[in-house]
Amino acid sequence: MVNHGTQNTGQAPYYISLAAFLASLGLLLLTIVDIRRGFLFSNYFKVGAPSTLLNLDPRQLGLLLIGIIGAWLSYRAMKRLESTLKESINFKRLATILAIAIGVLLVTDLFIYRGVPTSRFLAAGKMSIGSGPMGLGRAIPVTSLPDWLQPAGDGINYLLVVWHATTLGMFLGSLFLVAGAGLVMKLHGNSFITHLTGSAVSLTQPFCSCCAAPIGSALYRKGASLGPTLAFTVSAPMLNITSLILASALLPTQFALLRIAGGIIVGVFITYGVSRLAARWLPSEETEAGNNKLVGWASKALSAYSRLFNFEKLFSEAATDSPSALISNWLGMTWRLARVMVPILLVGSVLAVYIVLLMPQTSNSLAGVVTTAVFGTLLMVPTWTEIPLAAGLVNSGLTGIAAAALITLPAVSIPCLSVLAGAMNNLKVALTLGLSVLAAGILAGIIFL
Repeated sequence: MVNHGTQNTGQAPYYISLAAFLASLGLLLLTIVDIRRGFLFSNYFKVGAPSTLLNLDPRQLGLLLIGIIGAWLSYRAMKRLESTLKESINFKRLATILAIAIGVLLVTDLFIYRGVPTSRFLAAGKMSIGSGPMGLGRAIPVTSLPDWLQPAGDGINYLLVVWHATTLGMFLGSLFLVAGAGLVMKLHGNSFITHLTGSAVSLTQPFCSCCAAPIGSALYRKGASLGPTLAFTVSAPMLNITSLILASALLPTQFALLRIAGGIIVGVFITYGVSRLAARWLPSEETEAGNNKLVGWASKALSAYSRLFNFEKLFSEAATDSPSALISNWLGMTWRLARVMVPILLVGSVLAVYIVLLMPQTSNSLAGVVTTAVFGTLLMVPTWTEIPLAAGLVNSGLTGIAAAALITLPAVSIPCLSVLAGAMNNLKVALTLGLSVLAAGILAGIIFL
């Protein structure tokens, strides 16, 4: 016989535990973003101080400890109480509410991460770039390494610069995989409206291409259609609100308009064209692979690589039928996603830095525009870095090169295209997307010569 009085008595501690978990998670996220930005205990808003890479303070360790212990204890309490409250609480509905709350906390953290330096740049009226080969800051002194190893050091530096956004991207991607059925349904279909939805979702996701790709791949593996997936992945670095604000405030008017219009053209229309074109290839892909040994071997290699991305098979929908199960599966999926994504992003980043060393000196000519567009399509930069790079090029009179860089640098990169190819088990889609971005960059550069 069920003792309803006991159940009702246990509901209050359960809801308190749920609220304590969210509060602890919020504290953890706030502390981690402060380690990156230094706005709680350091005057980050003052131009020139402190470091843009890492800002450690002993008080942060205390906050981290409180957050970790609080999250663990509240999770354990929820898990224990759920076994006695099955008939009095709708745990599946609570799991959905918790997933939404976690998503809001992650997006809020992302906006703090992007918003703090945005305020600083707007106050200063300028942005600066780092000392690395792609405008990156350097967390480790690569000049002390042998010459042949310095590009690898700069590739590692890149991940150290974007580690916070990359981590948030994997947390959000795994959340979509575990509990994102509602969002995926809105991104399922081949209509242009569905495609626009993919771009619209990205407006609040100020990620670089490397950080957007894990989320895009998670959405696709969960069941989102190709078009909205590509729209989200490319629009996140090109059309996120903070990038458009900085471009409007810090670039000359015609280049600010190019950044905004180019983002719409590439993020919405070009990705839509690529998705419609890809729909014609996919039915014949396997037939072609069987008629050519080389193509067949390449197809097998791509299939093996793609199997790394079978995240959606790890958990069933029933596995997230309670808040504690959601938390456990979300963190487990994040770890699984990180084990795949971090090595891919690291290898792609190192490869991209080696490639940038091959880039010749360019002039404000058609050859210079083409060269810049090629390298801009392959290379990765942290969010917004294309803006100070372009501003410096414009001031030097290299207007065509600046235009090409504004379009190609944020849109895609080697790591981004590698992740997309693996998630979709289709190299042709990734190559066509890259070539389309390249063509758009060349056209923009020609217009501004």
